[in-house]
Amino acid sequence: MTDRKHNHYYRLCPYPHIDVYRVLELFEVTDPALQHIIKKALCAGQRGAKDFRKDLEEIVDTGNRRIEMLDEDVEAGQG
Repeated sequence: MTDRKHNHYYRLCPYPHIDVYRVLELFEVTDPALQHIIKKALCAGQRGAKDFRKDLEEIVDTGNRRIEMLDEDVEAGQG
C-alpha cells in the first residue's frame, strides 16, 4: 500500500467487521483524549443520548482540554 496517495490513512484489516476500538488499535491511537474525540466523531449525533451539536461541543471541549494539558506539560518541564 505504499504506492497509494496518502497511504498513512490506510490499514490492512483482517476482520470482517470492526468497531471504533479496533480502528483506534489499527491506527495506534494511544492518547485518551484523541480516542475520546475519534469515538464521538465517528458516531456524532447517532447514539441517541446526545444530538450532533452536543457531540461536536464535547469534541471541542476535549480538544481544548488536551491542548491545556500540553501547555501544563511544558510549564512543568515535561514537554
